[in-house]
Amino acid sequence: MRIAALRRNYDPVPGDPFLKLVGLQKYRSAAQREAIRAVLTAPKNSTLVINLPTGSGKSLCAQLPALMQSRTPGVSVVVVPTTALALDQERALEPYIKHPTAYYGDDSESGIARRKEIKNRIRQGTQRIIFTSPESLIDSLAPALYDATKQGLLHYFVIDEAHMVEQWGDGFRPAFQQLPGLRTDLLRLSSFNTLLLTATLTASCLDTLETLFGQPDGFKVISAVQLRPEPAYWFAWCDDEEIRMQRLLEAVYHLPRPLIIYASTREAVARWKSELLAAGFRRYATMTGKSTTKERSQLIQDWRDRKIDIVVATSAFGLGVDQSDVRAVIHVCIPETIDRFYQEVGRGGRDGNAAVSLTLHTKEDRIIAASLNKKSTITIERGLQRWESMFYQKKLAEDGKFIIPTHTSPSQQPGDIDMDGEENQKWNIRTLTLMNQAGLINLDWKKPPTKGDFTAQESYLQALQDYRNFQVISIKNEHHLLKETWETQVEPVRSQRQLWSNRNLRLMQEALKTNPRRCLSEIFAEAYTIPSREKPFLRKSISVSRACGGCNFCRRRKLAASSGIMPDPIPVWQNSYFYLEEKLNRLFIQNNLILIFYNVIEQDKWEQQRNTLFDWLITQSLSNIVVSKKLQNACTQEKVPLVFWFDIDNYQAIKMPRVPTLIVYSQGDLLTYIPSNHSQVPCVILLPINTPDPNRSDRRLIDIFPGRSFKFESFCREVGI
Repeated sequence: MRIAALRRNYDPVPGDPFLKLVGLQKYRSAAQREAIRAVLTAPKNSTLVINLPTGSGKSLCAQLPALMQSRTPGVSVVVVPTTALALDQERALEPYIKHPTAYYGDDSESGIARRKEIKNRIRQGTQRIIFTSPESLIDSLAPALYDATKQGLLHYFVIDEAHMVEQWGDGFRPAFQQLPGLRTDLLRLSSFNTLLLTATLTASCLDTLETLFGQPDGFKVISAVQLRPEPAYWFAWCDDEEIRMQRLLEAVYHLPRPLIIYASTREAVARWKSELLAAGFRRYATMTGKSTTKERSQLIQDWRDRKIDIVVATSAFGLGVDQSDVRAVIHVCIPETIDRFYQEVGRGGRDGNAAVSLTLHTKEDRIIAASLNKKSTITIERGLQRWESMFYQKKLAEDGKFIIPTHTSPSQQPGDIDMDGEENQKWNIRTLTLMNQAGLINLDWKKPPTKGDFTAQESYLQALQDYRNFQVISIKNEHHLLKETWETQVEPVRSQRQLWSNRNLRLMQEALKTNPRRCLSEIFAEAYTIPSREKPFLRKSISVSRACGGCNFCRRRKLAASSGIMPDPIPVWQNSYFYLEEKLNRLFIQNNLILIFYNVIEQDKWEQQRNTLFDWLITQSLSNIVVSKKLQNACTQEKVPLVFWFDIDNYQAIKMPRVPTLIVYSQGDLLTYIPSNHSQVPCVILLPINTPDPNRSDRRLIDIFPGRSFKFESFCREVGI
């Protein structure tokens, strides 16, 4: 097998002028282009889910709009699941932002100073973009973010790897599912848009995101799901740990590097580290959820500098880390879901070249996977008990809301008497999240206390502790304390989530079969296909373009590696955000279409006049620009803030964002598109004076057009250019 063979089958596409902000001339894919355009035209206060394959440029969909917005004062907040990812994103933007952008825990003198400077810049509107964890955002960063939002300085609220809201929010990181409450409260202070980025969106995950982030305004998904064509999948059953150890060492000796070895527990990572050391390997490092920030940073730097070429880790490693040339991913475990397996295999082959996935599994692994797969979803009896305990100790907040303690014990039963630690609080937060998804409550938030509000340090610290131990909520169902309500409202949500979880484990177990009955791409497609629905919110289906770099099913049938075509999404917003400058806006009287007819007498003089008008129309916030490639090259401006290019020879109106449009026809071009006078968005068409009526070639369009039109010279006089 040619390990370095190129498997990725989509090509870059021509870029828009603003890509120059990050030193690019092309989009990595058509899907990336449409996603960025969707972000830039999103209505105020809307939420956009961006579901793109790994390697197709998902991170730029947040970074580029944030950089564009931050040319005026402000900040975009990007929530990331790991410090490693925050640091990786910071490095990616170092050429364009000279100050630190990653905010993370570091109690050294320099770390404390770094965080203080970031918070000051957020308040001043000069931070531009910040990468941080959900825990930091709802705690130490929150006061600065509230202050900035009050001034209208918050541009985007972004969650990268948004599937973690469900996967880790349901488990050991409840702060992920507290983010919607914070966002809700910030939206009361100012307008901003929400972006949720992921490469692995399931129906369960989308339901969770829509429930938590679907309000107050539009919620859309832009999706181009193509399965990864790079990995070739191999699975090997091992009778015991000794056999697995032998096979792992053999694989590490022979497989190409860099490579990653994934285990399910910290103890297993430590064990495999010892085995590698005993076998004479030295160029390796380990990472688990307990690794310190310094250890993570050093590993990422050594990994990038090729000082190490093997990483042994739990699933805490790799999320969004853009190490493009990983050639092999080995699992010495069975992931508890097909989703986790696909995500971890996806660390390999990010450069588009072939990679290897090897899974070495034992009987014991099946038991561990089944145990991990049990969702952290409480039974309705226990959930109601926890809710009663929290609600009976509530405090009244403003606007009819309640402040609910999240550290209270569920009961005074013998097993609950000492239940007052961090794990108990996580279960209480999971209970509130489940109630939110079931429509019993809405999660909310309030601004954290600040030192300036208190005269005594002790009072401030007590207020801060109270803040961390309470959740603001509003009641949606007045029967929230009745068992019947929990049985009819909560139990269906809990049961559905458990069904999805069980299906994910079943699909993982199917993938392990020595003689499977279908290609692995069909298994992945089942996990990531999302059906359409009518209720509770209208949703279009999301299909999957299949790809397989090789699996047991295909090899037995001598089928070659294959790759489907990445879907080309169309604009998702029916009511895009746009505005027109006043000079042009006043000319659109009772309709949204203006025709400007020109006559070429002296070519050089005409081109100068045309380019002047062209530039002026763009400054009036026309954003869709439909012109010839020659004219694009002649008129591209460095100062243009927001322009989407379309080639007049092959553009399709349905694929253009619904924003003000300029169409320029040259002499001899075929007139293919005239919008309605009552089109949803303004449109200016510049065309030769002798352009024939599209319906009758024996007469000129200028002589019969019933709408608003100008001759070139009179239009220029009208607007003063």
